[in-house]
Amino acid sequence: MTFSPIARTAVSDAVYRQLRNAILAGSLAAGSALPGERALAEEFGVARHGLREAIRRLQQARLVEVSHGGATRVLDWRVSAGLELLGELELPDELILRSALEMRLAIGVDAARLAATRATAGAAAEIEGFVTGSVGVTDPVVLAERYEQFWRLIIVAGDNLAYQLSYNSLVLAMNRNPEVTRELSAPEAADLATQRVLAAAIASGDVDGAASAARRLTSVMLARLQ
Repeated sequence: MTFSPIARTAVSDAVYRQLRNAILAGSLAAGSALPGERALAEEFGVARHGLREAIRRLQQARLVEVSHGGATRVLDWRVSAGLELLGELELPDELILRSALEMRLAIGVDAARLAATRATAGAAAEIEGFVTGSVGVTDPVVLAERYEQFWRLIIVAGDNLAYQLSYNSLVLAMNRNPEVTRELSAPEAADLATQRVLAAAIASGDVDGAASAARRLTSVMLARLQ
């Protein structure tokens, strides 16, 4: 495995990306040890400070395990890494988007149930008012942005921190190619009637109605992709 010398600007970012890509592609296999710090710094043509920062980022992403006084070993990212890696994978955009949409459907339906159960009166009123505020909006970019925020309000109202953080990662992954995402999401974003049904179900505490409306919405984009 050989690496390219790095320009002086954004040294740690560039080193991180090369090492990350090598790990994700399997060029640096799970269980293997990275070359020593001195050897890597020389190969990249960077100072050790920039290299150490890149290694720290790999460790935070759970792509490597650093043993104090020992080797830095590559982890199996499919077992160790978190959802935030989804937006960084060097895989076809269609595969990334399909994976994100399938998870969004699962989370969206359950988040709607939770919102119908847990939403405060203020949060429910905000969701209903947000849908009303989308009436008359014709710009597809603005509609897409509002639709993303609509779901964020629902997930926050459901009071599940894991879903909130997962949604952030899913949005990043889905927006790797924003033109494609906006085109696919246009029918969902423009379906204010179903959004209104979902918002009303949350406000009335109708768990099954909220889940049903959420499924109707989040199934559309996935069906169009397939």
